[in-house]
Amino acid sequence: MMKKTTAAALIAMVVLVGGLFAAPARSVQVRSAFPRPPQQAAQALKVTAGKPFSSGYVFVDGRYLAPPYKVERYGTVIRINGCQVTREIVPWSEFVKTQAGFTAVKSEAPDEGEDESAEGETPADSAEPEEEEEEEVDEDDSTLDDLFDDSAGEKKPAAKKKPVKDKKPKKRKPQAKITYSFAGEFTPNEKTKAMVDKINRIRTKIDSQLRAGGYYFFGSRYSTLNGDAGAAKRLAEKLPVVMQKYSERGEFAAAIRSAGFTYFPVALVDDLFKNRFAYIQLLERRKKDLQQNQWQKLLVD
Repeated sequence: MMKKTTAAALIAMVVLVGGLFAAPARSVQVRSAFPRPPQQAAQALKVTAGKPFSSGYVFVDGRYLAPPYKVERYGTVIRINGCQVTREIVPWSEFVKTQAGFTAVKSEAPDEGEDESAEGETPADSAEPEEEEEEEVDEDDSTLDDLFDDSAGEKKPAAKKKPVKDKKPKKRKPQAKITYSFAGEFTPNEKTKAMVDKINRIRTKIDSQLRAGGYYFFGSRYSTLNGDAGAAKRLAEKLPVVMQKYSERGEFAAAIRSAGFTYFPVALVDDLFKNRFAYIQLLERRKKDLQQNQWQKLLVD
């Protein structure tokens, strides 16, 4: 009777785990704000892709990217599940410079007389000057000079603050744009192979750390953050709770720090706050991971 009960429990567990992996939920397509690489780079350098896997955690500009993950080199950048997660690791212009018939065309810089201020800004020199303010003097106060002055009853005129000079915004120096091109078809050589190898090594590093259960935060406004499996476990336990509980920006940021994520840059905290409803996906992910771990432990025992 005991054996039948154990067998039934094992069958039920198999059905449960099978249901978890048979029909994974569709993840929402995530798009990053990274500058897109030239299309010519992808055509010339092709794609290096790895096999899909379901371990690790990936965030792009604060948006959670659900597994399974497929890390690939797409021309000069790295993509995960088709979403670009880096800038050009080696600029396409460096590849072009190695080609026969290479040329560089420098475009004209903008006219220095053009207004370089950002859209919506009012130039400082057009602003109205600030009014001079008189410093208030307490009538009860007296100085040592007043005690020995022949005209002790006379008051000295109030001191006036100097008017604040308007600071003109510094104009950005106009920069000429350089366009690189070459004649004919792209031809690989020793230099281009070395540059591709450099990009592939970074792709392999990201792929390996995620397969080992680590995490990655990719952001167009901050440097990439990553951690090992232990750090990813703490992240999965604490981050969804903060994202679910706090709907006010200040409280959210304070809770992030209190949870131990003091190394998160402000821009990353802002991105996570904007995408805090991802806690639903993260809690579901954690639940599945726990069920999978219980099943693996049961097989080992």
